[in-house]
Amino acid sequence: MNSVTFDHPDPSIFTVLTCQTEEPGVALLDFVIFPPRWVVAEHTFRPPYYHRNCMSEFMGNISGAYDAKEKGFGVGQSSLHSVMSAHGPDAGGYYKATTAKLEPSRIPF
Repeated sequence: MNSVTFDHPDPSIFTVLTCQTEEPGVALLDFVIFPPRWVVAEHTFRPPYYHRNCMSEFMGNISGAYDAKEKGFGVGQSSLHSVMSAHGPDAGGYYKATTAKLEPSRIPF
């Protein structure tokens, strides 16, 4: 995985299964797994940034901690973000990301 030095990697690189629609390039559902990985990008905001999706996003935590919300999104919990609803890290995740020393770190399971 490469974050090209100055960016948060696009989560779609972790897609393992896609349910396609009749319209080319438009998915009904993507199944994504975030494996343990190193975060080494420089001069960047590392957790997922606030964004909107062109499809609904259902996210579940099977094991480990979510890097944008370490507390409050535990194992067995899930969240749902409807089409075009803005979502991203909570205040604690934002503060930690903006004050942390930018050095390589590992996101475990």
